[in-house]
Amino acid sequence: MGYIERKSDKIYFLHLNVKPNSKKFNIMENGKTFTIYLLSKPVKNKANKELVNILRKKLNIPSNQVQIVSGLKSNNKIIKLDFTKKINEEEIIKKLTI
Repeated sequence: MGYIERKSDKIYFLHLNVKPNSKKFNIMENGKTFTIYLLSKPVKNKANKELVNILRKKLNIPSNQVQIVSGLKSNNKIIKLDFTKKINEEEIIKKLTI
């Protein structure tokens, strides 16, 4: 899974392709890429806020543990996920795609 990079037992980097201003919210994973379709427009940071909120809810972690490391103004983003307990890649994918 090239879109999840493990830094430690609790810290992961998630490489995403984000599609803002979509007609329908959707999360797609095809083995090589991870794409999230957002409803918000990429204006005044709305799409980034929606992305952080979605990841926070799906992964059940506080918003201060979800950080956009790269791609604030790009469709390709790198997100740092800081979990409080040990987790593996399969669990992250399962939580995101439910």
